Amino acid sequence: MASVAATVVRNVLRIQENEPVIISAAEHTVDLATDVALECFKVGADPAIFYQNDDYFYGQFKHLTEDQLRKTSAHCLGIAEYARSYVWLSATKDPAQMAKVPNAKWAAYYQGEDAHHQKELVNRPKSAFVGMSLVTRERARTYGINYAAWKKNVEDAISVNYPAMAKMAQLVKGLFLVPHNVRVTADNGTDLKFRLAGASRPVEVSDGIITDEDIASGTLADVQTSLPSGSVTVAPIEDSANGTFIGDVGIPSVGRLIEGLTWTFKNGKVTDFAAKRNVASAQINYAEGTGAKDMFGSLTIGVNPKAKAGYLHNFIANGTVMIGIGDNRDYGGTNESNYGFGDALAHGTLALDGKRIIEDGRLVI
Repeated sequence: MASVAATVVRNVLRIQENEPVIISAAEHTVDLATDVALECFKVGADPAIFYQNDDYFYGQFKHLTEDQLRKTSAHCLGIAEYARSYVWLSATKDPAQMAKVPNAKWAAYYQGEDAHHQKELVNRPKSAFVGMSLVTRERARTYGINYAAWKKNVEDAISVNYPAMAKMAQLVKGLFLVPHNVRVTADNGTDLKFRLAGASRPVEVSDGIITDEDIASGTLADVQTSLPSGSVTVAPIEDSANGTFIGDVGIPSVGRLIEGLTWTFKNGKVTDFAAKRNVASAQINYAEGTGAKDMFGSLTIGVNPKAKAGYLHNFIANGTVMIGIGDNRDYGGTNESNYGFGDALAHGTLALDGKRIIEDGRLVI
């Protein structure tokens, strides 16, 4: 725990003297949150721990109306004015109760976060999400994941060779900085074509370290990272997407596992939104969503060689292709919405102007 805390404070966020730091904690992450706070003290920073347990989290859905959930917390708005770094450790311990929350209340809750997100787009605080906070026996049971294998893979993915991973990420970034026609295919029926704009769009690399260049970049995504990490993301030309993308790994969401999520696009717009199972969990806030909720938004390539797809970190697994719809301003795109969602393909092929850089879920560059 102490070594993870030191890594987050000193290497990932590079927290400085007097820097105001917000650390979120849950009942199963209190010790790690305390270690992070102690590391902050060691560098002379100003940490504060915000605690929530499952009773607190689920209590808001029980006692607040939809209209009340839509109102952004004054605490969140106030903190967003001064906090320069966030360390996220407040994942629920047991997500099973999420399935009991009406979708209308989830939609209201997400709408209530929009004003907070707007402030973050302007102030761009650094943030690190520590994936170990998700690893609980209760979550593994809810989503049908082998707890021991999942825990080991998260630990392995955190202990990756960071310089080697960063080198691969930079290779992918270089390719994304050139205009390309992209085609993603897979045996499951995926066949999607779109275009990359090239250097006119920023390319966000999440390699576990927030650098001075990331801070100066101007996009929110560049100052957000996670442990484990390992992904490269770009906002393609939004209206260029045509074809179908079908996910081949489950997506855990609000207490349910979404399977076979499928999007069909015409000139960037979603014309069909379906799934083999639990599509409603992917569509929370979609009907009520504003703006470009149904527009093609992002492309992410996983570059972490130790991460495996099928857990909760699909997007970082080496060779995984993930696309997103809805808001993409975090990545310098033009979609403005209060809705966004991602779908992952772990065994696909991706080609740039006909040249394959991913074959059957393996990077080949």
